[in-house]
Amino acid sequence: MKKLKRVGKIIKIVLEIFSIIGILILLFLYSITKVIGIHYDLFIIFIYPCGVCFLYLVYEFIKLFDSLENNKPFCKDNIKRFKISMHLSFIISLLILIALVICNYVYNYYSLQLKVALIFMSFLFFCFSVCFYVLSELFRQANKYKEENDLTI
Repeated sequence: MKKLKRVGKIIKIVLEIFSIIGILILLFLYSITKVIGIHYDLFIIFIYPCGVCFLYLVYEFIKLFDSLENNKPFCKDNIKRFKISMHLSFIISLLILIALVICNYVYNYYSLQLKVALIFMSFLFFCFSVCFYVLSELFRQANKYKEENDLTI
C-alpha cells in the first residue's frame, strides 16, 4: 500500500507540473503561433476551450489521487469526478470534430496527417468518455456495496 501511495504522489506531482505548463501554454498560445507564423485563427479559437476542459480534467485526476492518499477511493466524490471527466472528455471530442469540420472549409491547405490526427484525437477522447462512464458506474456500485458492508458491521 505504501508503494501505491508513493506512486500516487509522484503522479500527482507530475499532473500538477503539467497543469502549470498547460496554463502557461494556453496563456501564450495565440502569440506563440503568430511568432512562429501559424495563422489558424479559427482553429485556435477551438483549441482554447479544449485546453480549458483538459486542464479541468487534469484537476479532477489530481483530486482522484488525493482521495487515494486519504484511503477513500470509493467515495461519492470520486463518482462525481468520473462523471465530470466523462462530460469533459465528450466535450473535447466534440470540439475537436467541430474544429476539424469548420477549419477544413476555411483552411484548404490542411494536411492529411493533421486531419487524421484530429479524427484520432476525437475518437480517443470519445473512448475516454465511455471509459469514464463505465468507471463511474463501477465506483457507484462499489460505493453501494461498501455502504451496505459498513452497515452490517
